[in-house]
Amino acid sequence: MRLEKSIETSRFVLQTLDLSFVSENYLSWLNSDEVNQYLETRFSPQTQESLTAFVEQMLKSQNSALFAIVSKESDEHIGNIKLGPINASHNSAPLGLVIGERDWWGKGVAKEVISAVTEWGFVSLGLTKINAGSYASNQGSIRAFLSCGYIEEGRQLSQVELPSGRRDDVILLGKIRPDLSGSN
Repeated sequence: MRLEKSIETSRFVLQTLDLSFVSENYLSWLNSDEVNQYLETRFSPQTQESLTAFVEQMLKSQNSALFAIVSKESDEHIGNIKLGPINASHNSAPLGLVIGERDWWGKGVAKEVISAVTEWGFVSLGLTKINAGSYASNQGSIRAFLSCGYIEEGRQLSQVELPSGRRDDVILLGKIRPDLSGSN
């Protein structure tokens, strides 16, 4: 799914992630043990070819939107946020993100872009519900979603294995479009 126009926040431009963003830097995020510790991509080494194929697949998708997070100040691609695949039957979609540039960790990026894409999903796409999952040990991600009005809806016990070999729970988070939040 391609955006007709970018989504802007106070510090970032969120634009369709196209092949111009496929770079050695982006690839390095996916292969970094520190960056990918909470990503499923960590189970198979990523290559330029696999990254290009993924981006091409997202560009062709009619039910997923993949955005590059670009700093307005430096014009640097610092991460990605994805909404989808959209479930048209239930008018819902999952949201996930990665902040690849470690210099931006802990600076409120996730909160800012989660808020913007959630609003876009509700207003522009007319979604009723957006959900996310986060490893329980990824407290920064959980805090960002909660600060954007998501609520913890459940916990999958010992759902995933961390790189250390330790098992971790997955926290299920969700947000209902505000005008519908009182309905069942």
